[in-house]
Amino acid sequence: MTTLATYSLTDPGLTSFDSKVQLGQAEPLGVGVKRVAMEQLELGASGFFDGEDQFSNAVHDSRKAIKRVRSLLRLVRGELTDKVYSYEDKSLRDTGRRTSEIRSSAAVVKAASVVEDLYGEMLADGMFEDLISRLTQRRDVIEIRALEDPNLIGGVVRDLERAYHRYSAWPTEPDARKVYGLGIRDRFKSIQSGLQDTYGRGRTEMVTAYRQPTVVNFHLWRKRAKYLRYQMEFLVPLWPEVVVGMALTLDRLGLLLGEDHDLAELLSLIHERPNMCPSPRERSLFSALVTQRRAELQLAAEILGRRIYAENPESLRSRFGEYWESRQLALDLPLDTVVVY
Repeated sequence: MTTLATYSLTDPGLTSFDSKVQLGQAEPLGVGVKRVAMEQLELGASGFFDGEDQFSNAVHDSRKAIKRVRSLLRLVRGELTDKVYSYEDKSLRDTGRRTSEIRSSAAVVKAASVVEDLYGEMLADGMFEDLISRLTQRRDVIEIRALEDPNLIGGVVRDLERAYHRYSAWPTEPDARKVYGLGIRDRFKSIQSGLQDTYGRGRTEMVTAYRQPTVVNFHLWRKRAKYLRYQMEFLVPLWPEVVVGMALTLDRLGLLLGEDHDLAELLSLIHERPNMCPSPRERSLFSALVTQRRAELQLAAEILGRRIYAENPESLRSRFGEYWESRQLALDLPLDTVVVY
């Protein structure tokens, strides 16, 4: 049975961190951002060539890659011109939206299955099997339609490939900014405003979500938490013991808020299309169980959110500034220096 214990802070196996999405130990910031962004764009496009049986995974990977690149753009926004940032962010956002219906159709099937797993032992056998079957059929129809539309997936791949080639032209030399007007300097000031803004907006949106607990407000908070999570992954080398902990907690927070959002979408779908659950009694029972589950998820998310957003944005910026400087001191040590850091 799936329970909230799945998201325990002591669960080390929930997620793993790939060093490929992190800033290298001695890697300049601009080089690291460009490398990770290009690798993610390539990953996001390549999965669609793995065959129809891998279509769902390809959609998931492309959306995840897009979010990770958008989080990096936010992190170094101060080093990009407003024109460049706005164009790249909007381009990736629009690309992600191409597959939003596909993702949503799969997510509500999973959400309904979780409810069945959680409460099935207390219900009559097969209580929600018909609902899950109808949701699964709907998902399959949406996926087949997407596969048959050459403009949909072809458009996603084309957009990601074009972005890849644009990013490949980004200069990374230390003095490139003076010549091209574009270049990410290897200093903490290059990320401080982006990091503070991502954290600060997430903190504000958490407060708003609990003061005005609407689906939209929780979804906005979830997006900010996701961006911060990917930024923490990238910044792990600044102090792995601490930053990994933040990234893990943000990952768990994203799972909680993600399930809450999927359940909210599922309820909305059933309300708009009651034929998905024709029995009024079953529909009423399912809605009550989903409402209970969402309350549990939001409580668990508040616990993690209070930990992540405990300090003010200025304090977080200062703290990470010290982490950055300590990393630079370690990198400046002579190779034959014997020291633990």
